[in-house]
Amino acid sequence: MVAFEGDTPLAEIKGLDSLIRAHPDFDPDFSEIIDASGVAAKVTISAADIREIARRKTIFSPTSMTVIIAPRDYIFGLARMGQIFAENTNPNIAVVRSMEEAVALLNNRGQARFAG
Repeated sequence: MVAFEGDTPLAEIKGLDSLIRAHPDFDPDFSEIIDASGVAAKVTISAADIREIARRKTIFSPTSMTVIIAPRDYIFGLARMGQIFAENTNPNIAVVRSMEEAVALLNNRGQARFAG
């Protein structure tokens, strides 16, 4: 699981794949939870930035899921925008409001193993 908090810099978001791939326990078959619960109410990120990030090829396998936890409406909307932009590169993205929803979604898909 990856958690972003406060005013997360764009470079940190863009570098997430490299950071995860470099972790010694990385397994592309894991599913990923990105917790944006602690992100500041207003983030400085453009639609073009979201499109660029979302359209990159995923480092996870085609059967893995990425679940983004975004309880704040503004962050939820940005995450949904990313989900739409990623339809062709990472179709297994879900955006939810809580950790409980994220874990339930992965359990329902039989993907209880997640990076974290």
